[in-house]
Amino acid sequence: MGPFPYRMVVELSPREGGYVARVPAFGELEARGGTPAEAVTEALAAAERRSASMKRIDKPLPEPDATADYSGQLRLRLPRSLHARVAKRAEDEGISLNLLLSVLIAEGMGRRRRRGPMRKR
Repeated sequence: MGPFPYRMVVELSPREGGYVARVPAFGELEARGGTPAEAVTEALAAAERRSASMKRIDKPLPEPDATADYSGQLRLRLPRSLHARVAKRAEDEGISLNLLLSVLIAEGMGRRRRRGPMRKR
């Protein structure tokens, strides 16, 4: 399977505890997990099931909404201490550092969207 072609939003779910990952292109599709990575994994599985179901009944899939103009690759420099902390967390959660950073960025973007744009100081 290639890159997931749909935008995913990961947010903290304080009311229920844990995290929720939504795939807006599929309407109400959302999944929960105790960690951001678990929520993403569950949402990917739910989107695959929904896609398979839509294909079985010849219903067209939603248009991909992930931006195709970007490679998805980013070189990021971190302080060594932060690099060590996130690497340890990824190891503790049993996921790759790349997946953890992707989830944390998506989660932060979801929080930022609720608070509004950043202001220049």
